[in-house]
Amino acid sequence: MAQRSALAVVTVAATVGVAGCSVFSPATVLQPYEPSDGTGGAVGGVQVRNALVVSSGVDEPGVLSVVLVNSSQDPATVSVSVDVDAGTPSASSYFLAAGSTLHLGDPSAVAEDAGEDGPGNGDQVGWLQVPQVPVTPGETVPVTFRVAGQAQAIQTPVVLPCFEYATITPTAPSDTATAAAPSSASVTCGPAVDEEDPAAEAH
Repeated sequence: MAQRSALAVVTVAATVGVAGCSVFSPATVLQPYEPSDGTGGAVGGVQVRNALVVSSGVDEPGVLSVVLVNSSQDPATVSVSVDVDAGTPSASSYFLAAGSTLHLGDPSAVAEDAGEDGPGNGDQVGWLQVPQVPVTPGETVPVTFRVAGQAQAIQTPVVLPCFEYATITPTAPSDTATAAAPSSASVTCGPAVDEEDPAAEAH
């Protein structure tokens, strides 16, 4: 009888211990995470989504790719600075109307017939090129976003111009108004995985 009582006490204690873990440890689904390759943030009513720099290698030129969403009811001017040089950083300012979206790094922004309108629905496109990225793809570079005196610095990952980023390549230094030209650096991309191919998923 005593053994059964002791076993019952141990079982109850173990159950309470496991339950305590679930109470004091936050659920994984409640923890914020970035569901994309880039990083995000917010400053002055403007949402920063999927910020990353596309570059073919260390000391090669790069392009900032980011989506800026003005979720406020007022227009905003966003100053963006890629702080990779001790001298003058690559920086530019962009005007966003209330409720509008700006796609930086959209290849259509450097096309000869590029206008203010972007992919549709009043979206805009823009282009911010970095003359030289001092780190290898996989590392990060600091990018600062400023709105109305507020600033948000984000460590932004550097990725290769592969797959969905293959069209985001730096323009020729002498002609930034024409379509993008590939970098001189050699880029090797891994094989793309077809999500609908069971054989690909098995490997």
